[in-house]
Amino acid sequence: MADFLRELIRPAAELPAADVCLVGLPLDYGTVLEGGRGGAAHAPNAIRAELRRYHKTYNLEHFVDLNPLRIADAGNLPLRAARHADNHETVARELARLLAQYPRVVVLGGSHDGTYSTVRGLHAATGGHPLGGINLDAHADVKDRPGLISSGTPFGRLLREGLLAGPRFTEIGLHSNLNVQADIEFLHQQRAHIVPLSHVQHDGMPEYMSRALTRATAAGPAFVSFDIDCCAQAFAPAVSAPSADGLTPRQATEAAWLAGRAAGVRLFEVMELNPLFDRDQQTARLAATVIAAYLTGVASTLGG
Repeated sequence: MADFLRELIRPAAELPAADVCLVGLPLDYGTVLEGGRGGAAHAPNAIRAELRRYHKTYNLEHFVDLNPLRIADAGNLPLRAARHADNHETVARELARLLAQYPRVVVLGGSHDGTYSTVRGLHAATGGHPLGGINLDAHADVKDRPGLISSGTPFGRLLREGLLAGPRFTEIGLHSNLNVQADIEFLHQQRAHIVPLSHVQHDGMPEYMSRALTRATAAGPAFVSFDIDCCAQAFAPAVSAPSADGLTPRQATEAAWLAGRAAGVRLFEVMELNPLFDRDQQTARLAATVIAAYLTGVASTLGG
């Protein structure tokens, strides 16, 4: 019986069959394109270090033993091409491969433009039908910038290209003064669902996350993308675009736990960690805690 989570994680080459596969997305150019702070390419290794450092295999809150969980680690994707679009093709291809092999993939990121291609990989691996999804984020990331793959565009591109079904997509935690009216109107046109940060703060995370998961998984596979800048800067200083207001770690882990319990969520991401601006690994530790909560949710469904 393992006591530490790190004892359950094995290289993917040694674990071709597993419940979850981790993969790193060392990418930050899409954030720089939006005027954000470079450095998110270092996120995967920072998250792994914190995931291995402290986290145990027993969850006291939910009385869950993670020992039955098999966790593979596919390492970091080789995203060194000179052309940004070529790196995105690598992401889409490799995620499709991993999602064809493993029932769930956890992405350690990395700038949020990566989601455009991780979701394309999920789309290819699951039959090519429109997907459901949830974005926990301070920003909607639906800008219309033809030809530009940036951290502000992933969900807009996915919706416009028909890979993401608007009625099955929910944006949770959007900040009051960080989104332009045109983007909100676009989401309404797509029949997507919007849960402002103030609603989560007033009513709690479980109510909104549960509804969003039901919608997202009702007609097929889904993803959950967690941009760590949705957490307040006091808890998450090391992000590409920090905000004074935001979710608490409690709300973040509640969302991740519920996502782990949802059978239809094939892809779970933690994005936009920027270790260059961290304080004593505070934000990386929060990212790892969110992933541990997701893994706990998955383990709770294994039944044995």
